[in-house]
Amino acid sequence: MRHTTVQWPILFRYCLLFIFISVFTTAIILLTITQDWRVMFDLRVQLIALKLAYIAVIYIAFPFLMVRFGYHFYQLVTHGRKEGIALFCYQTLFNPINFLFRPSLLTESGLTHRRRCLISVILLIGLYSSIFAMGDMLT
Repeated sequence: MRHTTVQWPILFRYCLLFIFISVFTTAIILLTITQDWRVMFDLRVQLIALKLAYIAVIYIAFPFLMVRFGYHFYQLVTHGRKEGIALFCYQTLFNPINFLFRPSLLTESGLTHRRRCLISVILLIGLYSSIFAMGDMLT
């Protein structure tokens, strides 16, 4: 993976911004429904708002990351292969997913799409691990 660099601070900032916007939006919706400012200082209501925001993050981020991975993998497979490399060949062990693990078979645009695919996979793994880590919070 010598051609792939992940900029963790930028990814972390985007995740924190998305979570902050989700919590803020959920709190505003909760206040407009109840129309009582004392509700914001109740711990149970804050936990409910946090749970709703977390569920919103899951429902929005998961399909977005899947579509992003699918698009960039399609671009990788169709336009990112070097000349003479077939989709199903012995170099990839007859599995197109192995293009992600063999950067020597890709062009420069293929390496770019490979990096974006791997970032989508890393974020999906992070989303799944956060679901399992926070599983008891959602019940």
